[in-house]
Amino acid sequence: MSYGQAVQGWHDFYVTAGAAAATLVGLLFVGLSLHIRVVVAHPDVRSLARVTLTDFVVVLLVALLLLSPAGGVQTAGIALVIVAGVSLFIMLRVALDGLRMRRLRTIDLRTLAARFGLSGACYLLVGVVGVVLDRGDFEHALNALLFVLVMLLVVAVRNTWDLLVTVADKHARA
Repeated sequence: MSYGQAVQGWHDFYVTAGAAAATLVGLLFVGLSLHIRVVVAHPDVRSLARVTLTDFVVVLLVALLLLSPAGGVQTAGIALVIVAGVSLFIMLRVALDGLRMRRLRTIDLRTLAARFGLSGACYLLVGVVGVVLDRGDFEHALNALLFVLVMLLVVAVRNTWDLLVTVADKHARA
């Protein structure tokens, strides 16, 4: 089976994953914008929101890359490695801002570390899948991406819920 044929078999999955990620990004923006002062005032909340946005964007980018008719297996592999590298850089920078905060936290330190860690692990796996794809093992790579994208969506949805509840609670107390 060729790479094109293999990706075609995943077409519906990537359309669905990309659409879900795009829709959930919109909901994240709307939900957080209702209480934007709380988000801006708390670095831990802001950091988790940025990582959550990155999770959704990674799912969307992976879906777009694999749905694109341009390029082949090596192009997709290299693109996934780039997406993973940029996402890890963003996550590490944002996580450090959220974790090093010394004043009273809105979100528990353990919760933040776990969420950043899960997102970071998923970004690393996207990079590993990119390398596997670049080497031509597209069947295993596409199967692994199923796990990674579902995991990213689950983590991002959980983060979104925590953000919305935290922001609403903080706003109610103010």
